[in-house]
Amino acid sequence: LPFAVNSAENIDYVQQGIQDMLSSRIAAGGKIEVISKEKVAGAVKTTRLKEMTLADIYDLGKKMGVDYVVSGTITKIGNSVSIDGKLADVAANNPAVSIATQSQGMDDVIVKINDFAQRIEQHILGTAPVAAASTPVASSPKPVLPLVVAPGASPEQKERESLIIAGMRTGKKATY
Repeated sequence: LPFAVNSAENIDYVQQGIQDMLSSRIAAGGKIEVISKEKVAGAVKTTRLKEMTLADIYDLGKKMGVDYVVSGTITKIGNSVSIDGKLADVAANNPAVSIATQSQGMDDVIVKINDFAQRIEQHILGTAPVAAASTPVASSPKPVLPLVVAPGASPEQKERESLIIAGMRTGKKATY
């Protein structure tokens, strides 16, 4: 689902970028099928709810016929960005698993989304966590991160993700 945004700034581009990046990364391994953004948006629109409770999310997941639903919030205060997600196991009706990450600056968000998607995939597939690459905290300026797109992505997905990442870095909405 699109993550709710809590920010004094308009960061809708971050919301869209995170949704696109999570979808492509979770689906990249070929073991998990992710429903299209358009189908999700249509299903959310039919609920006519401004805010969804966890019960609403489980109900929506059942109506869409999915096993899991990822939902959450993006909170930006200054340069700090917090992404708090919930992975709802709709099929087994298990309690939602919380997955959270925090970053300093937009370049850091890109790295954190990769880790976030990996943790979601691990919960869904029941695989053991792989040691996550840690981002060292340093007082010196951070180097510019390379574009990191989903492994095995099609050329169209790679181009789209590159535009999303560039938009997140510049603060401008990517058009694709």
